[in-house]
Amino acid sequence: MIKKITSASNPLIKELIKLKSVRERKETNSFIVEGKDMVDFCYENNMVKFIISDQEQSAYQCDQIIVPTFILEKISSNKSVPSLMALSFYKEENKALGNKIVYLDGVQDPGNVGTIIRTALAFGYDDVILSIDSASKYNEKTIVSSKGAIFKIIPRDNLTIDQLKELGYYIIVTSLKGAIPYKEVSKKDKFVLVLGNEGQGVKEENILKADVVTKIAIENIDSLNVAIAGAILMNEYR
Repeated sequence: MIKKITSASNPLIKELIKLKSVRERKETNSFIVEGKDMVDFCYENNMVKFIISDQEQSAYQCDQIIVPTFILEKISSNKSVPSLMALSFYKEENKALGNKIVYLDGVQDPGNVGTIIRTALAFGYDDVILSIDSASKYNEKTIVSSKGAIFKIIPRDNLTIDQLKELGYYIIVTSLKGAIPYKEVSKKDKFVLVLGNEGQGVKEENILKADVVTKIAIENIDSLNVAIAGAILMNEYR
């Protein structure tokens, strides 16, 4: 179906504009993706409800909403407004947990969260789990910085370290205190790599639940960006 809408007061357009709010995205499990690359990722993973554009897009076999540029500007969250968008959604995660998991404990910068998801996909990890105080998977910057990886590894946000331990996962926690060098950690087939908050690191209560605590030796500065540290460790343990 192709539908043309020319008024910003149209009820559907009003609903799309509301999706600039992370809260609204979470409540509706819907969000706007912008630009051809992101739309293609959604489309390839069957996560497009409909296309939004200023002209008909023959490459996509799905419902399309055709709107003038000023409506695209109202819907978009970017200064540079693309001519192609899509209303997307996250599928329900029904598959079983994989063996290689990254757990983000209070990682609050959505750019870091998206980058870690992208890196996890690149290094063959099965799942990324977000603690309740990590940046939302509905945050626009999380989605954009994942470069489409978030449509292949949909983050889970309903599991704790305690639950993962009960499921038999080996818990590898990053910390500077009481830690061994990361290359000395025994390789396991079924494990969770826990990365912590940008300023405070992994919570003390989660450090106490670790099977092993590890660190990356560095010089001349006190810490690494969590996404950089995560990439080094994910590559080592994959």
